[in-house]
Amino acid sequence: MKKSKSKTTYKQDAHGRYYEIKNENPNSLGTIIKNTVYMVRLAFEAAPWRVICQFVDTLLKAAVGLFFSIVFLEKIVGYLETGAPFSETVRFVILSVPLFVLTDVFSNYYRAVIWETGNQAMYEKLHLKLFEKATDVELECFENPAFYESYTKASSQIKGNVLGVLNISSTFLASVGSLLYLTYKSVRTDPFVLLFAALPFLATYVVEVKKNKASYERYQEGIKYAQKEDYVRWTVYDSQFAKEIRLSNIFTVLKKQMYDAIDGSLRLIKKYGGRIVALNSTESAFNYTLTVGCTIAYAALRLLFWKSISAADFVVLVSVIINFSDEIVSISKTFSRFQEYSQYIDTVREFQEYQPKISESQDGIRPIRHTGAWELSHVNFTYFGQSKLVLKDVSIRIGQGQKIALVGHNGAGKTTLVKLLMRLYDPQEGTITLNGKDIREYNVRAYRDLFGTIFQDFQIFALSVAENVMMDEVQKEDRKRVLQALKNSGADKRVDALKNGIDTVLTREFDDEGAVLSGGEFQKIALARVFAKDSDIVILDEPSSALDPIAEYKMYESMLRACKDRSMVFISHRLSSAVLADYVYMLEDGQVIEEGSHRELMEKNGKYAQMFRLQAKNYQ
Repeated sequence: MKKSKSKTTYKQDAHGRYYEIKNENPNSLGTIIKNTVYMVRLAFEAAPWRVICQFVDTLLKAAVGLFFSIVFLEKIVGYLETGAPFSETVRFVILSVPLFVLTDVFSNYYRAVIWETGNQAMYEKLHLKLFEKATDVELECFENPAFYESYTKASSQIKGNVLGVLNISSTFLASVGSLLYLTYKSVRTDPFVLLFAALPFLATYVVEVKKNKASYERYQEGIKYAQKEDYVRWTVYDSQFAKEIRLSNIFTVLKKQMYDAIDGSLRLIKKYGGRIVALNSTESAFNYTLTVGCTIAYAALRLLFWKSISAADFVVLVSVIINFSDEIVSISKTFSRFQEYSQYIDTVREFQEYQPKISESQDGIRPIRHTGAWELSHVNFTYFGQSKLVLKDVSIRIGQGQKIALVGHNGAGKTTLVKLLMRLYDPQEGTITLNGKDIREYNVRAYRDLFGTIFQDFQIFALSVAENVMMDEVQKEDRKRVLQALKNSGADKRVDALKNGIDTVLTREFDDEGAVLSGGEFQKIALARVFAKDSDIVILDEPSSALDPIAEYKMYESMLRACKDRSMVFISHRLSSAVLADYVYMLEDGQVIEEGSHRELMEKNGKYAQMFRLQAKNYQ
C-alpha cells in the first residue's frame, strides 16, 4: 500500500498569494470511493455506451466463466454419475453453446467498434476539460511548481487512468457478484470449505500491501532516473538544441547521462526484483498450492472414504474453491489498484475543482470601447515564490490615444508592468483602473480583448500564416485584413513568395510544405497580429529585437500610422524609439525613477539622457 498522502489544495492569503494546504487522505476508503465515482462519471459523460459496454462485457464474461467452470461441469458429471440418457447430455451441451457464442460475438463487437470509438470520445472530451481549465486559471498558477506539476500529471495521466479505473471498477463488480454466487454454492454444497477461502484472502492482503510498498519505493527512487532519460531524449530531438549539439561534444555528456540513468534503473530492478519475486511466490503458494490442495484433499476424503458427497459435488467443491481463490485475489489486487488510482484521480479533481482568482468565466461589466484611460496607482507586485518586490509603488497614466514608452535595463519591471495592465496578474497592493473603474470589475475576456499585444517571447503556431495573424479561425472576410496587416508589418513580400501565400503552414511539424522563416520574418508575422486586431491599446514588448535598425524604423513608422487613434505602450532597449513617444517612464529596480517627454528628460540630464547619449554613439 502506498504511503498516506494528503490532498494538496491552494488557498490565498491577504495579499492574494497562494499557499498549499493538506486535507483529504486519498487512501481513505471514503476518498477512494469518491474518486472512483468521479472518474467513472467523467467517462460516462464523455462516452456513455463505452462505459456501459465495459461493465456488460466484464459481467457477461464472469457469468459465462462461472457457468462453464461450475454449472456445466456439475451437470455433465451428474449426468454421467446417474446414467442419464446420452441425448439429454447432448441437448444440454448444445443449449449451452449459444451462451458462449453470443457472449463472444458481443465482446468482439465491443472491442473492435465501441472500444475504439468510445476511447477516442473519452480522450477528446476529458482532455478538452483539462485544456479549458488550463486556459482559465491565472498565469501565476504556471509559476507555482506544485500547481504546474498537478496540471501536467492530470494531463499526461488522464488517458491511462480513465481506462484503468473503468477496467478495475467493472472487474471489481464482477468479482463481487461472482463471490456472492460462489458463497451461495458453497453453503448449499459444504459450508466448511469457506474456511479454506480465508487463506487466499489473508495471504493476498498481507502480500499485496508489501508488494505495493516495494513497487512504490522503487517508483519513487526511479523518478530521478526517468526524468534524466526524458530530458536527454527531449534535448536530442528538440530543434532548439540541434546547432549546439552538432557544433560541440555536448552529446558525449548527454549520452553519459543517459547511460547513468539506465544503470540506475537497472540497479533498482535488481534491488527490488528479488523481494517482489519472493512475495509473488508466497502469494501463489497460499492462493493456489495450499488452498486448492487442502480443498481437493478434503473433498476427496468426503467422496472416497466418507461417501458423503457425490462426484458432481466433488467437482463443484474443487471448482468453487479455485474460483473463490481467483476472485479473492482479484478483489484484493483490485482494491490496491483503487488506492493507486485514487492518488492520480485526486490530482485530476484537485486541478478541475481549483477556483482561479482571475477567471475568464467570471461575470463582470463590459468595458466601453475606444474611450479608455488607464491609471496604475501605487502598485506593488511580487511573483509567486519570491520575496523581493518586482514593482514598488509604481504609478503611471496612459491617456486615450497617448503613446507611452517604458524604458530601462533588463529586470527593471517593464514587462511585468504591462502584464499587470492586461490583468494576467493582479497586484498585491495598489490599484489599476480603466476610466476610473478597477479593472477587476470588468469581464476578463472582454477586458483583455481591448489589447493588441506582441511580446518579445512571442510564439508562432504550426498553423497557417493567416491563422497566426488573426489568432483565430479565418473567415473569408478576414483575408483582406490579414493581407493588409502583413503589409503594415513588412512581411507581405516574404509571405507572397511562399507557395501557398497566407495559407502556407508555418513550421514543418505537420506539413512537409510548411515554411520555416528567419527570426526577423517570424517577428514581422507576429507584429501583423497587432495590425489585424481592432484593439483600444497596443502593447509592444521589445517588438524589434530581431529587426535591423532600418526595418525597426519602418515598423515604428507603420505602427504609429496604424495606431494614430489608439493608445500605445512600447518597451524597447533602443531608446531611439522613445523619441516617438508622447511620454516616457524610465524604470529601475521596479521603480519609476524618471518620467516626462523625451525633450524634458534630455533637458533634465539624468539617467535617461545618459543612456540615450551612450546608445546614440553606437548609431553614429
